[in-house]
Amino acid sequence: MHPGVFEYLKLKLYMRKSRKRRILFIILAIPILAVFVFSILFLTAEDPPIASINMSQAAISQAKEAEAAQYVPRLLVAAETVNQMAVDEWKYQNELISFNRDFSKMRALAQEATEKANFARESAIHVKDSLQTSLTGRLATVKNKLDHFNVNYAHLPLRSTTRQNFTSAKLRYTESKEAFSRGAYKDVGLNLDVASKLISKSVSEAHAYLSDYFRDLGKWQQWADETIGWTRRNNGYAIIIDKFAHKCYVYADGRVKKEFKAELGPHWIGTKQYRGDKATPEGRYHITAKKSKKQTKYYKALLINYPNDEDKARYEKNVKNGKIPRRGIGNLIEIHGDGGKGINWTDGCVALHNDDIDRLYEMVRVGTPVTIVGSLRSLKEINGF
Repeated sequence: MHPGVFEYLKLKLYMRKSRKRRILFIILAIPILAVFVFSILFLTAEDPPIASINMSQAAISQAKEAEAAQYVPRLLVAAETVNQMAVDEWKYQNELISFNRDFSKMRALAQEATEKANFARESAIHVKDSLQTSLTGRLATVKNKLDHFNVNYAHLPLRSTTRQNFTSAKLRYTESKEAFSRGAYKDVGLNLDVASKLISKSVSEAHAYLSDYFRDLGKWQQWADETIGWTRRNNGYAIIIDKFAHKCYVYADGRVKKEFKAELGPHWIGTKQYRGDKATPEGRYHITAKKSKKQTKYYKALLINYPNDEDKARYEKNVKNGKIPRRGIGNLIEIHGDGGKGINWTDGCVALHNDDIDRLYEMVRVGTPVTIVGSLRSLKEINGF
């Protein structure tokens, strides 16, 4: 073989082997390169921003703990809505190839949710604090009205609706106070609104009722002045019964010598109209008999001359006008013992404690003036308005 041919074949063989090595190298390099590229992409791919979601969810939990759902529900819903959008965006990105993911939108949404949740929490705290301050004042106002009614009106023979409103107001106030102690301020407000309206209505009705009754104040004061004047001129004792104060005063020489607690008929507002109305009369009378223990079932008694001429004339006029039934005007009105029960219980008489009727019995005689008035003080002096 020619040497040149041999060299040619040798070169050709070498080139074939070299090409095979290159192909083999490429075949081996491609997977390695692929692994390298994917490793680079994986290492440089964006990590899921779990911290952002955790932060927004923690902020929402704090807002709920601050009772945002109760006091600022719209703000809390807004925060929860944006947070859900962030979670949805997270799920969407997780479905993509890792190196193709972009969590920037999710981070922005999570940040927005966090800010809204923090605002909801701060707003709830502010609203709650404001409510607490406001309700503290309103509770005190309603309590003052209830106390005022209890002192000035509860003992009166008021209309049943007025009393029912007062009772309902007390119940609502109690529920409000209990809710306040639990921090349930929304419940406080609702019950307190009702309590305030009911007690205001009761006070208004009671005041109107008394205002009508106190139209006779001038007449009562005139009777009392004349009776007190009589004690100065005649150097004797006189009795004045103040129905509203539930007091029996003994005057001598124009001054109070003794003062006793008195109990009356259940329907003592207004004068006695007819037999059986359980009202204590109003007018100027005198003692007609002194009854010892054997003469009365009420320990001791001082009988007065009810009905007098004015009582009889009023009775006949009211019967004629149809204002009252013709049941008889009644009689046997006394200042007697067996009092001290703490309620108005008589059939129209004035009851004193036995120790007090003993003292009064010794001070007076048949003919002693007895003046019974609705009140010696004005309504303004009594309740402040």
